[in-house]
Amino acid sequence: MFLRIKIIATFLVIFSYFMPLIDIKNVIAILMIVTIGVLHGACDITLINQKTNNINNSKKIMFIIFYLLIAFFAFLVVYNLPIIGFIGFLLISSYHFGEQHLHETILDSKFRFFHFITYGLLIFMLMIYNNKSFVVKVLNEILEININNLPFDIFLFSSLFLTFLFWSIDYKKLKSSIIKEILYLLLLFLLFYTSNLIVSFAVYFVLWHSIPSILDQINFLYNEISTKSILLYLKNSGSYWIVSILGLLFLFYYQNLIGEDFYKIIYSFSAAVTIPHIFLINNILSSHHK
Repeated sequence: MFLRIKIIATFLVIFSYFMPLIDIKNVIAILMIVTIGVLHGACDITLINQKTNNINNSKKIMFIIFYLLIAFFAFLVVYNLPIIGFIGFLLISSYHFGEQHLHETILDSKFRFFHFITYGLLIFMLMIYNNKSFVVKVLNEILEININNLPFDIFLFSSLFLTFLFWSIDYKKLKSSIIKEILYLLLLFLLFYTSNLIVSFAVYFVLWHSIPSILDQINFLYNEISTKSILLYLKNSGSYWIVSILGLLFLFYYQNLIGEDFYKIIYSFSAAVTIPHIFLINNILSSHHK
């Protein structure tokens, strides 16, 4: 059911290319990110409690400490080593996107890791390639280097080649899904080609990643997808979501006091919040498929 909804919604965004509503689309895109997008990562404490439900308190505390240490270490690396931090964040996020999209399609391949990371990297490269000037401008500022001459076309075709290479290796396991996945990629390419980076990222991040992730989380927590379980999820994650939004508002309110490092701090903070979430979801999905 949701698959049809996200495909139709993606087509509607593509068709909106022919309507002069750029500002409205940007506002809607940002609202999508700060509501559903942030919400999908706001239930980590509940997920940790469920994950560690059958172990003693000392191990549960160690799990939480490890989670926080990953966040702290991620912030330090991304902020102080921007190039290394960006490459690491990109690769980890690529794996996360690929895992969320393909974890039910690729179940028993010994190349699962490579399937996930190359597919996710392909999504990022398609998005970046179609919004290259804006991405270069932002990254030049955050990374404090000039990346104007980076061969983005080579990165794109390399990720495309590797994705299809691993699909061909596991063709017998994927043959019923490959055509469908190619059509999805064509649809996403049209989305990224006709939309700016904010809209492109919001539609993919929310419709193609966050909502499927939320459904997986609900299934993990309550063993069913129902109105009751969705409301329970919203109840458990709502307070953490509010804290996250208040934190963002606080940072933006004191933007002038933070100074010229504001966007670098926001970016580093985003990485610090995202990376431990990625490891947690990987742990949950991996144990689910064992």
